[in-house]
Amino acid sequence: MENKPTGVPTVTITLTADTLGKISKYVFGNALAVWMGNNTGNTTFVKNVKALNPSLIRFPGGSWSDIFFWNGKPNDVPDSVYNGQTGKKELFYAISGKNDWPTTTENYYKLRQQTGSQGLITINYAYARYGLSAKPVEQAAHLAADWVRYDKGRTKFWEIGNENGGPWEAGWMIDTKTNKDGQPQIISGQLYGQHCKMIADSMRAAAAKIGAKIYIGGQILHFDGTTSWNNVDKTWNAGFFKEIGDGVDFYVMHNYFGTAATVDNLLSVAATDPKKNMNFIKQDIINKKAFPKPVALTEYNINTLTNPANASAPISYINGMQATILFNELIKNNFGLGARWLLASGNDGMFYQGDNSSLLWQPRPDFYYAYYQQKFTGDHAISASSNNSAILAYASRFASGETGVVIVNRGKTAQVVKIDPKNIGVGNQYYNYSLTGGTDNGDFSLFVSVNGVSPTGTQWGPRETLETIPAKAYPIENAITVSVPGRSVQLMMLEAGTNLLYPTSVASELKQELEITNYPNPFSDITTIQFQTSSTEPVSLEVFDQTGKKVSTLINEVLPSGIHQADFDGSLFPGGIYFYQLKVGNYSTTRKMILKK
Repeated sequence: MENKPTGVPTVTITLTADTLGKISKYVFGNALAVWMGNNTGNTTFVKNVKALNPSLIRFPGGSWSDIFFWNGKPNDVPDSVYNGQTGKKELFYAISGKNDWPTTTENYYKLRQQTGSQGLITINYAYARYGLSAKPVEQAAHLAADWVRYDKGRTKFWEIGNENGGPWEAGWMIDTKTNKDGQPQIISGQLYGQHCKMIADSMRAAAAKIGAKIYIGGQILHFDGTTSWNNVDKTWNAGFFKEIGDGVDFYVMHNYFGTAATVDNLLSVAATDPKKNMNFIKQDIINKKAFPKPVALTEYNINTLTNPANASAPISYINGMQATILFNELIKNNFGLGARWLLASGNDGMFYQGDNSSLLWQPRPDFYYAYYQQKFTGDHAISASSNNSAILAYASRFASGETGVVIVNRGKTAQVVKIDPKNIGVGNQYYNYSLTGGTDNGDFSLFVSVNGVSPTGTQWGPRETLETIPAKAYPIENAITVSVPGRSVQLMMLEAGTNLLYPTSVASELKQELEITNYPNPFSDITTIQFQTSSTEPVSLEVFDQTGKKVSTLINEVLPSGIHQADFDGSLFPGGIYFYQLKVGNYSTTRKMILKK
């Protein structure tokens, strides 16, 4: 047991049991690029990916998705295609899923089997554009459907193409002289929407025949395309939404976060852009009368493309800090899926895959942040707020009762942070892992330490001892405090229990408004209503439908002080909006919940 910090708290983080939403485990995805090669026989690589435990692995790209043929190169592809960025033709190299050196289709499945990861497959949409057959869209749809049939239900998530609205992608510009179905030279959102619907229909039909349920995504913009330098962007969403209708299951976006090569920018943009992106998409759906769908961020990382002078940013601990912020912002803003780019490469990527054999497959700093983040993420996100703008706070509840807390100190100044779990019962102890950078390379240290355990040898983090580094354990007693170094991440676990800290302030707030929440909300069958009482009081908890008719009495008795729960079983009721009313003594409050069928 460690001694608790003795300094006076300089920052307060307030937690409440208000549920922000159920957490999708698929926000912890990553990507396997075809050009990484076949490495499923490399024990170090596989061991590290298993430790990372990605909830899903995206394949085959990236841009290579649009030149990849999962079952071998067909005979109706051109010898050359246009480079949309130069307007000139270049030799076309079709990548076969059966070749020797690129990652084969079978090795992708093998890695997933080795790691227990779900899949996200990006099918080759560009083939519908540059294909030489009389009906290239049908050929592309057939190729995708064949993959679905071959997959036999192993892969839940599929997306149609990769960044096809960008001139860097194959198929953005085609040779109209060799195209046989009258397609325009330059792609548009409307054209992509038409093709996307045809391909998705073929894929679903194939899935139905093998008894599989798949989810298919289509690409949208997360920003106002009317101001873009790329003319295709200007009407992309309008055209796509008009043509696709209800034809996809989720919308796909990509983003590389950051607009300047400074730590402050790279971390602050990560804290604001996911919400900004999601809000734009939601409003654009409303404005364009499109179908609401979940949003998947199927490719993202730190942005250094506009700042090539800062090439060390993606392999520094700052990328790990940004990854932590992004994981939590994706959760907070209800993204359905996230896939970081990329598992391995020479210049960036989570694991080193370059020419230095002594460094091969070593994890870079962002691995360590992702490793711990998953372990401290519960089932439902709850509200967490900080009274210091340099300190970001996130929290979640586990079904078993524990509370996970993530603290990111973006500033250089160390702080002593007090955790105030306002209406959340806790146990006797809390635990903490502290991730900090080194003193090398200016603001962008290439090293990370965990609870003071530093890297050894040529490692960038404490990989050799990672699984045995103990958490720091502290007694809760009457307060939860933690020392937070500058530019660090703290990952905390509060034991489950019924102890309420700072009872005076909690009781005062209860008299103003009873603290009550239910989770999940929305729910499909059973939801748990949780509340607390500050003293022994008569309590009633009743559920009403939209007409005001009482449909259930869950509690009607005298209860002692503490946290209480009651389950409402909606399986026998029709879907819709319901209200639950809690009365404690002379005080009452009413909340809304949504039953989905």
